[in-house]
Amino acid sequence: MLDYVGQWIEVAIALGVTVGLIVVIRLVVPWVLRRIDERTPQEIDLTYWHLLVAPLGWIVAIVGVYATLLQLPLSDVYINKINVGLAVALTAAVVYGALRVFNAVSEKYRQRLVAVHDQRAIYAGMVKKIVNIAVLALAVIIILGQLGYEITPLLASLGVAGIAVGLALQDTLGNLFAGFYLMLDQPIRPGDYIHLDSGEEGFVEDIGWRNTCIRPWANNLIVIPNAKLAESVVTNWHLPVPEMSVYVRCGVSYYSDLEEVERVAIEVGQEVMARVEGTARDWTPIVRFKEFGDSNINFVVVLRVIDPTVRYLLEHEYIKALFRRFNQEGIEISFPMHTVIMRSEEG
Repeated sequence: MLDYVGQWIEVAIALGVTVGLIVVIRLVVPWVLRRIDERTPQEIDLTYWHLLVAPLGWIVAIVGVYATLLQLPLSDVYINKINVGLAVALTAAVVYGALRVFNAVSEKYRQRLVAVHDQRAIYAGMVKKIVNIAVLALAVIIILGQLGYEITPLLASLGVAGIAVGLALQDTLGNLFAGFYLMLDQPIRPGDYIHLDSGEEGFVEDIGWRNTCIRPWANNLIVIPNAKLAESVVTNWHLPVPEMSVYVRCGVSYYSDLEEVERVAIEVGQEVMARVEGTARDWTPIVRFKEFGDSNINFVVVLRVIDPTVRYLLEHEYIKALFRRFNQEGIEISFPMHTVIMRSEEG
């Protein structure tokens, strides 16, 4: 009789401790966290601690019920079933808590991207769904193994099915993951002006799941698969900064005064850059003579723009102004010509 009463006392104590811990976790801990929130700087975020309260309550309840049941005079068969139930319940509680925190973190990150109109927000939402599906599938497999089911054939079937799906969707998946790379690593961004090694160039309009759209000066759209774009050599004229050099090549006759040519070219560059919008006004043009050509001494003038789209207009205006100034100064740009020497042979 005393043993019977003692067992029920132990059961009551286990239940009491379990209920007490649950009350502490569900009521006391949130109150303490709220007090900490009120007394700490705003940059300290305790949101994720609040998210762990419910999973911890479930874990304490599961362990408490398990400890309570062990106080009862049960056979080995029932104890084995209780152990299996404990493993399954703990797995579910841990997965629930982990996904709750992960979803909160990823959603907060996605909202930040949405606030600044960053297209990576699309991929952030998709990554969250993929991770949720993968974790839930792994949890189901683990629980089936805990319940005694043979999971090796299931894993083999899933592997074969995954290979088949991967082969069928090879191009689609390649473009999808290339899109992930472009959005996360950001070698290009919407609004950037880029040039591909295949010759295409233009403004990046959109980076989608499968394709990237580029708008050239003709104002139509070039649609490029993400996988092809990720494999291309890309020149991004907006990175690391939009400011870039503009090179204008020219040549003058061998009878020209090169000091005078250099002075005039710099003066014309300063005048044109002062009146064309989007140029680096504090930049002093540079003249570098390059080679002795067939009919000219060739040189290059280095100008500077802060907006890459202005470079064509700057080249246009500079060539007109330099040609006009050379005519005024009497500096000759020679036509291509060759000297032919003819010899006659006797007898």
